[in-house]
Amino acid sequence: MKKNIYRTVAVALLTTLVWACGVTLDPTPLCGCSPVPSLSDIMVGKWNFVGYVKEDSLVIEKELVKTSTAKFPVDLEIARSNTAQNANDLTINGKSAVNTYNGSMTLATSTSWRDWTGLASGSLGQTKMAGSPTEMAFELKYFNSLLASEQVKIEDGMNLLLRIKIPNDEMLFVRKR
Repeated sequence: MKKNIYRTVAVALLTTLVWACGVTLDPTPLCGCSPVPSLSDIMVGKWNFVGYVKEDSLVIEKELVKTSTAKFPVDLEIARSNTAQNANDLTINGKSAVNTYNGSMTLATSTSWRDWTGLASGSLGQTKMAGSPTEMAFELKYFNSLLASEQVKIEDGMNLLLRIKIPNDEMLFVRKR
């Protein structure tokens, strides 16, 4: 009986302390190390387009990190949406071969950034400057790939893979700057 009374008093005191001091629960692990970053935390930043890879031939550590297969410089900046209530709502913008673009994407919740996570691309707007037929074909494929991306994954904390819905074995590969 005394144990229950002590337990009740301890819970009441702790609850009062939390309420009175405005203490919030910190996700920092007990070891004192920093919290594990979420996928959206890692995705926020500036990225460079490396190329397209086939899922069955994915060899990031050895082949792709050494050389870029991109024909034109393409940058991608991912930021948190200023108007969103959800930390998984992100904005994207950048410059492709000729035009600049901007849009939005929303991540599904994920337990680990190392696993494939669902991705819903929102609208994608772009400027309408003309370039060579080769540049325009490259841009069209890149924009369509961004729009058709359905899953995302981080490799080695620096390589972002966007799995494209169609063709379903191809992925966009970008590297953090």
